[in-house]
Amino acid sequence: MFRAWQKTRRLALVTGLAVLLAACGGGDDDTGGTTPPPVAKATITGVAAVGAAIPNAVVTGINVRGETITATTGADGSYSIDIPEGAPYALKVTDAAGNTWYSYAPAAGRANLTPLTTLALSQAWGNKPLADLAAAWAANAPTADQVLAAAATVNANLQAVMRNAGVDPASTNIFTQTFSANGQGLDAVLDAMRVSFSCNAGACTQTINSPGGDVLITWNGNISTVGFTISWSGGASGGGGQIDVNLGACAPNPTPGTYSMIVQTTVAGLGGVPIPEICVNGLPGKPASQSDFCGSGDVNSALPPGVTITECSFVDPVGTISARITSPITLDYTVKYTFVLR
Repeated sequence: MFRAWQKTRRLALVTGLAVLLAACGGGDDDTGGTTPPPVAKATITGVAAVGAAIPNAVVTGINVRGETITATTGADGSYSIDIPEGAPYALKVTDAAGNTWYSYAPAAGRANLTPLTTLALSQAWGNKPLADLAAAWAANAPTADQVLAAAATVNANLQAVMRNAGVDPASTNIFTQTFSANGQGLDAVLDAMRVSFSCNAGACTQTINSPGGDVLITWNGNISTVGFTISWSGGASGGGGQIDVNLGACAPNPTPGTYSMIVQTTVAGLGGVPIPEICVNGLPGKPASQSDFCGSGDVNSALPPGVTITECSFVDPVGTISARITSPITLDYTVKYTFVLR
């Protein structure tokens, strides 16, 4: 008996094939002047702040294909950016003092830009220069789970500061938590700290001092995070946990504890014609391993003549299937399945 995600994976692969052939015109080279469908956008919002807001500053968003787009923060540090879909996304902003702060969004929704999010992304990137990560985002973007683990490390290091500000370190997602630059809540945590980075070609060290210049904490990248249960959908996120699909997201109110499977198709030599994403909600589980994802014969048995699978892999939480069409046209394409806990 197939598990639910296996049946859905098979259906998504075949459905994606149908969409692919339609986008390619079914093999007809005469486009007849047909206008390609519009590029889907993901809207990401948040606050850029270091305690005080970062006003009138340029926010740069980068999608997983390395495409960039910019927006400008308001007087209160708030921003909204519409970026061509392709999660996950990197974001960066430079404040008036010349410091660049970074953030991460696993999907459309909220992504604050603060020293806290910068500390987390640095941890997820192995404390290497974040400018290098942003420059090679398409090749090196960390997974949502890696960033959550890094956010838990930040919270564990700063747990006393967070508790003093009335912020729960065990559950607050520093990327998605709603706050204003008003000296309360998460902003009070930012007010209590001054973060700086010292980087050479391959590594960075972080210094976290009080506003007066005294050492606030000594960073411990290996601190225990037992009991920290941070999630993309938890807390007052204002949109955390959404998954990019078409012009919005998967179901806006998913059942907690279920998985969404996002299916993204890319094609060699398609000339930039976008292939719409497919999103499936409500799955009770995800693959346990590469053999679990790739081992069954259900996908091959469902493919029509002229289509063969050339490669299959699974690196939690992403499975990838590469295939070749030889009829009615010849194309190589790849389908990526991302499983996200809601």
